[in-house]
Amino acid sequence: MTFNCQVCNSKSSGIHFGASVCRACSAFFRRSVSRNQEYSCKRNGDCKIDTERRIMCKKCRFAKCQKIGMKKDSVQKHRDIYGKRLPVFRPISLPTPFLNRIGGMYKKLELDRIAVYESYEPPRYVNYKQNIEILLREFYLISDWIYNSFIGYAALPTDQKDVLIRHFYFQFLNLESGFRSSQRRRNDVWFLPSGDFIDCVNLESFFHDPDEVQPISSEEAVRLFSPSFESYHRNVSIPMITDHVDFMEFLALVTLILFPTGLEGQSDDCMKISRQIRETVQKEIIQYFKNTKNSEDAPIRLGNILSMLPNLERSSRRFTEDIELRRVLKAFPVDVDFYEKCLMKF
Repeated sequence: MTFNCQVCNSKSSGIHFGASVCRACSAFFRRSVSRNQEYSCKRNGDCKIDTERRIMCKKCRFAKCQKIGMKKDSVQKHRDIYGKRLPVFRPISLPTPFLNRIGGMYKKLELDRIAVYESYEPPRYVNYKQNIEILLREFYLISDWIYNSFIGYAALPTDQKDVLIRHFYFQFLNLESGFRSSQRRRNDVWFLPSGDFIDCVNLESFFHDPDEVQPISSEEAVRLFSPSFESYHRNVSIPMITDHVDFMEFLALVTLILFPTGLEGQSDDCMKISRQIRETVQKEIIQYFKNTKNSEDAPIRLGNILSMLPNLERSSRRFTEDIELRRVLKAFPVDVDFYEKCLMKF
């Protein structure tokens, strides 16, 4: 049986925040509550809300959300199972304009994620199919975020953007998950951008497919592919937890993995821009260390942070190789779009 959204009468996607609504109205309600929005109405609160006119008056739309029983206190409570999202970024009063800008844009990315992924709540353990679905959706979010955040990237030709993002995306997923592990002091789950997670203690559940018979069992898959997760812990999450990587350091690492030099297919102009941006962010992180660390600790800290870059690439390469192997074995197949867009090429 098909149900309609109680707010705008379009097709409902399920129960969200206590009412049967569509994804658009659910996302609107989440944004309104999480941002504590206040709206006004030009018609004294008497606007008709339907599929065609739901965006015309936000005040009446939000009022109707509440009238049908959508609950404000449901917006965040499910997301607290494994801790809230990362703390809100507040620009520091240091001469680090580049990193401050990226931090502000990362905050906007997190708000976009809240709107996009709310249909998955409450947070859940995911299997490989659900994981690929999330990461493919995330690819488009990250592509937009990079374009809007890094002026140097936006100015590049399309083919050079492709070279950089193919090298960047999977490393960014690993880095961000490691940073979340560092912030929450947890190494038993892999945190996903949606707020969901992979159970690293029970990987059989990750490789379990309830819908299709696979050529290898979930137990055999763990034997073959668990080294990827072990490599991630050894090279990424454990070092980041040990070193208590903070937000500014995370932003510096994000920038450095987005703008490498010497990639196959990378043009001379692209490498020139990459070098300029790398120099800028390294100067800013050095300045940050000078203002937050003592003079003896600053160079050691810088060395520790930069040493994470080859480890991060090593871990990402291992995951990519395993996904390639699964494709060859025709086991735990990867969506063609994910394979074509998201995987690193060496």
